[in-house]
Amino acid sequence: MQDQVVTEGANIVALLHGFSPPTILTPRPRAMHSVGLIFDPPAPRGDRTTKEVDRMLEDNVCSTHSRRSKNELLLLLLSGILAVAVTPLVYLRLRDEHWTLAFVNAGIVCIMLLLFVFVYVSRRSPPAGMLIVLGFICTALMSTLLLGINELYWAFPALMVAYFMLDTRQATILAGGFVGCFLTIVWDELPAVSLVKICLTLVVTVLLAHALSLTNRRQLEALRRIANVDPLTGAGNRRAQNLKLDAANAIFRRSNSPACVLILDIDHFKKINDTHGHIAGDQLLVDLCELVRRSTRATETLFRYGGEEFVLVAEQTALDTAVNLAEKLRSQIAQAIFTAGIQLTVSIGVAEIQRAEDREGWLGRADAALYRAKGRGRNQVIVAEPPGAKTLLLVPAVERSSEAATGRTALSRSM
Repeated sequence: MQDQVVTEGANIVALLHGFSPPTILTPRPRAMHSVGLIFDPPAPRGDRTTKEVDRMLEDNVCSTHSRRSKNELLLLLLSGILAVAVTPLVYLRLRDEHWTLAFVNAGIVCIMLLLFVFVYVSRRSPPAGMLIVLGFICTALMSTLLLGINELYWAFPALMVAYFMLDTRQATILAGGFVGCFLTIVWDELPAVSLVKICLTLVVTVLLAHALSLTNRRQLEALRRIANVDPLTGAGNRRAQNLKLDAANAIFRRSNSPACVLILDIDHFKKINDTHGHIAGDQLLVDLCELVRRSTRATETLFRYGGEEFVLVAEQTALDTAVNLAEKLRSQIAQAIFTAGIQLTVSIGVAEIQRAEDREGWLGRADAALYRAKGRGRNQVIVAEPPGAKTLLLVPAVERSSEAATGRTALSRSM
């Protein structure tokens, strides 16, 4: 059975699927299913949450490892170099008594220094990137307006900086406005032939920069998908799972928003492989993930934990709601008919995030509850109580366990 888990890449965010009760699952071609808004076109729900989590994860990773992101380093380098490079121009303008240009150049130096301090202290790159692009564009226009067509060469680096620092849509809008303003300035100063040549070179530069930006974005999306998606089932892989658990934990600490984790394990999966073959077993995993996706919300994200085990992270979900979800999934899976007429059951362990609990402790309690479900006959849901709990509450097909195993690393199993 294919069991490849990719361990490199960036962050992952919530999948977006509606609820549709399954009946019979028929074989379908293996395909890569969407598991994150970061890799696909923005969905109508959850886009703001996705961006906030992405930014939080990036800031957390950078602060944890005392490293700055590539965008931060680039902005610090660019703003610092520009401040140093333009400073001699201020002296030359003052010496030649070009007061307006001296004022403009001095303003650029001040802005670059302020941007350097802003990025260094706040570690926020998007606002600084936009300001640098606007500074380049305004400088190119002002230089051409005050000094004439001899300064037109500043137009080309201004266009490239726009596409390098901003996303494609923003860069295209700014580039269109910049080209229009630039041609308006030089319209009466150049003969028709020279004007046509400049216009063509600017348009070609914009088109090439646009094409390169789109190509780079698509390659980055493909790389992130490869790095964060399980190639067989389309669910998130282990790295994506860890990022999601850390993000849910951080949100819980910041806003006290509840979150639960469900660990699903297919009962007697080794016997299914031995009886029907590994190809059927692989297709069964794909169909199982599709069933879970159709039965979960945008705030509930599926990951492949390893082998026949899966983790479902339910954000903004209290424990009682997570228990109901687990029981619903258990019941639907038990009633479904999979590839080659296979019927199966799953055991599920559920745990809610607690204060002062890290990812390993949270996942360890859910894993301990799953093992208890396996030991008590399988095809059931067991919920781990918070550490130190003494009471046991029972619901149909669900038993709460006082298991509080923490720090134990769960491995792939074939029980």
